[in-house]
Amino acid sequence: MTAAIGLIAAVGIVCATGMGDIRGSKHDFSASGWSDGEICKPCHTPHFANSQAAPLWNHKQTSATYALYDSDSMDAEPGQPGLASTLCLSCHDGTVALDSFGGTTGVNMIDGSGLIGTDLSNDHPVGIDWLHQDDPSNCLDCHNFWGDELRPLPFFDGKVECMSCHEPHNSKNIDGMLRLSLIRSQLCMICHSI
Repeated sequence: MTAAIGLIAAVGIVCATGMGDIRGSKHDFSASGWSDGEICKPCHTPHFANSQAAPLWNHKQTSATYALYDSDSMDAEPGQPGLASTLCLSCHDGTVALDSFGGTTGVNMIDGSGLIGTDLSNDHPVGIDWLHQDDPSNCLDCHNFWGDELRPLPFFDGKVECMSCHEPHNSKNIDGMLRLSLIRSQLCMICHSI
């Protein structure tokens, strides 16, 4: 019992501090009425989580197929979004309700500018290998899983995904939950400096 209480407390601390602070952000659903006043619960749970998705994942995942971005200037072959992106798209593609978590089917769908839909043909490609290095091990100089200050844009399973540019826990409080600012194209220039 003590261990369970400790785990719940740890999850609460991670949600509030360790992975960023979503309080007051667009991902803070605690005042929505359907999250039982909890911030982390729509996405994470300490019990009966989907261990195949993300740490302590609680939200229903999308099964949509997406229209993809394509361009003659791309060296990599576009593919369907990977797991890291489908976690985001599980709310943002409009096929799964925001309140579909904890084994329930919700009814509150995303709308407005947060609704991306399933047509990703005009969005930055995700689920794609970034082939700008002859030796892919060099990518870790700029990309790692945690996206810390020294390596700000993580890859996920070696691919560019939604969370490569967006930080869902809003730790830097940048508009659009971005990892870096768009001022002077700072975010874009990490990869597109040539």
